Amino acid sequence: MRRQKTFIVGDVHGCFEEFLELLKKVNYKRETHRLILVGDIINRGPFSFKMLEWVKDNKIEMVRGNHEQAFISCFKEDKWINPIFKSLKQKMKSDIGQWIDWISDLPFYIEEEDFLVVHAGLVPNEKPKDSKAHFLMNIRTWDGKGEDIKNEKNPPWYHFYTDKKLVVYGHWAMQGLNIRDNTIGLDSACVYGNKLSGLLLPEKKIFQISASKNYCSKISKK
Repeated sequence: MRRQKTFIVGDVHGCFEEFLELLKKVNYKRETHRLILVGDIINRGPFSFKMLEWVKDNKIEMVRGNHEQAFISCFKEDKWINPIFKSLKQKMKSDIGQWIDWISDLPFYIEEEDFLVVHAGLVPNEKPKDSKAHFLMNIRTWDGKGEDIKNEKNPPWYHFYTDKKLVVYGHWAMQGLNIRDNTIGLDSACVYGNKLSGLLLPEKKIFQISASKNYCSKISKK
């Protein structure tokens, strides 16, 4: 039986307590709600491993974010400079290979008839199935070539998106909650002391929870 509602949650970044509060606020029930996360559930916040465990144990759908990809890279290169990633490695212990396999199996986008979920955004005039994963996980702005996809002097990718299908994304904390006719950005910088946002479909209703504290000193542009 198809679930009646879809709830899409923005970048959690280890803010596990706020995440559970948000689910409670929307009255999330597994029997009636399809839950999708836009990626970046780890790093910067306090409970990255709890987020991973909860999502994996509950078989929740999510797309791969640039921070999940960064964790994969740390494992492959065996470089653990990031203290949170190093802590994740220690908590995963001998199961880290299985965790890497699970993260590596996360899709880069989820597309349905009436909406598409991607971590960062879409390359203008290109179907996501034809795009490089790097763009889907990192794009913010578009320079016409894809050589500089985070330069704020260039227009945001969604200015070029003209399809009617709703695209829901995260990744852009500095931008905050960004609601347009055919795109909705859900990264409202919870880990930086702002809010965690979720979108309930089909009614397009936004739900938010305020962060318990600022877990990072300032918003990163990465």
